Amino acid sequence: MRQCVKDIGICSFPDRTLEKWNALSDEVVTAHNEHNFKEKLMTMRQNTMTPARTLHNTTK
Repeated sequence: MRQCVKDIGICSFPDRTLEKWNALSDEVVTAHNEHNFKEKLMTMRQNTMTPARTLHNTTK
């Protein structure tokens, strides 16, 4: 039971998001406002998605 108590922080919000935040480019992180941040984040996501992961992949 003690192990569960020790590992409770592994699933906490900061631990789940630190790796993703640190992977962001400096351009995205230093955006001037929220709107600019969202635009840069969307652009970065679109540039890093593989064709198999896109929502509109229409392979026939």
